[in-house]
Amino acid sequence: MRGLALLGGLLASSPALAHPHVWVDTRIEVILNDANQATGVRIGWTYDDLYSLYIIGDMGLDPDWDGKLTADEVAKLSGFDMEWDPGYPGDTYALMAGVALDLSRPVEFSVSFAEGRITSTHLRQFAQPVPVGDVPLIIQTYDPSYYIARSIPFDPVVTGGVGCTAEVYVPDLDAADEALQAALEEYTPDIDLEAEFPAIGANYAEEVRLTCAAP
Repeated sequence: MRGLALLGGLLASSPALAHPHVWVDTRIEVILNDANQATGVRIGWTYDDLYSLYIIGDMGLDPDWDGKLTADEVAKLSGFDMEWDPGYPGDTYALMAGVALDLSRPVEFSVSFAEGRITSTHLRQFAQPVPVGDVPLIIQTYDPSYYIARSIPFDPVVTGGVGCTAEVYVPDLDAADEALQAALEEYTPDIDLEAEFPAIGANYAEEVRLTCAAP
């Protein structure tokens, strides 16, 4: 994404960086039809204060630095993080019974700015409606490179369907930290760790698990 690439260039000027560099609070809404089939996932990303400030400054918004944006300035933010490279999964993964499910590219963008933080939302649609029962539909959020730390601090929302519930599950962070440390110990001093950081983001993945009672 354009914004992350720009911030990466800024941060790369500092020595001995540790991951992550960007923190994002994620909202998950699973959309179901009347047959308890999931048709899409609406995702909200609230960026940390520093990254939000960087994006606003880079785009030339809030020139008086009063921490407020006009309606026109907010409109200019729309889609700033939706310019995805081909094949980019949007740091969102859907699974059922261990099988990955296809999600569309993002549609229905929106953006807002409050209390110094940018929030963007978008919709990802399933290629085919996904029947949901006692086997959970799992929605994970993580950056494989762990450049971005994504968490789900909000209760998930279920729209539509009957008898469906969703819960957030958090991984074993001690085990994730140990896996990271073990991976880093494999590196020699001549390796550019910032450029070759191990793909351990999945170990930190928070997820929503959705189930529906039998009709």
